[in-house]
Amino acid sequence: MNDLIAKVSSYDIFINIIPGAVFVYFLSSAGLYTVQTDTLVGNLVIYYFMGLIISRIGSVIVEPSLRVVGFVKYNRYADFITASERDAKIQTLLEASNLYRTVIALILVCAIASSWDLITSWIIISKRAWILLGCAGLVALFLFSYRKQNGFIFKRVGHHTRKPEDV
Repeated sequence: MNDLIAKVSSYDIFINIIPGAVFVYFLSSAGLYTVQTDTLVGNLVIYYFMGLIISRIGSVIVEPSLRVVGFVKYNRYADFITASERDAKIQTLLEASNLYRTVIALILVCAIASSWDLITSWIIISKRAWILLGCAGLVALFLFSYRKQNGFIFKRVGHHTRKPEDV
C-alpha cells in the first residue's frame, strides 16, 4: 500500500485526486448524490477516477474549445519539446496550466450536475438510456484522450528520430 501511495505524483494529486474529491464533496454537500466507500483507499480510487474524468473533459473539450475561439494559443510541439529540454520551468508552468484547465472543467461539471434535474426534464428518456449515454460519452471521452496522448507520443518520437537534414 505504501508503495502505491509513494508512486502517486504531485501531478496526479493536483490534477486528478483533488478535483475528484472536490466534485464528490460538491455532490454530497449540494444534496445531489453521495459517493463514498467504507475505506480511505476506496474513496481515493473514486476521487482519482472522478478527477481523471474531469481532467479529460478539460483536455478533450475545454482546451480545444478555448483554442478554437482564440483564447489560448500553442507553439509547435517540436518547439515545445526543444524549449522544455532547455528550460525545466516550462514543465512546472505546464502543470499549473493543466490544473487551471481542470478547475474550469470541474466548475462546468459541477454546474451540469447541479442542473441535472432540469436537463433530464427537457430530455425525457429512461434511466437505463441515460446510463448507456453516459457510458458511451465516457468511451468517446477516453477514445479522444487516447488519440490525443498517442499524437503527443508520435510527435515526440518523430522529433527525436528525425535526421538533421530533415529539419
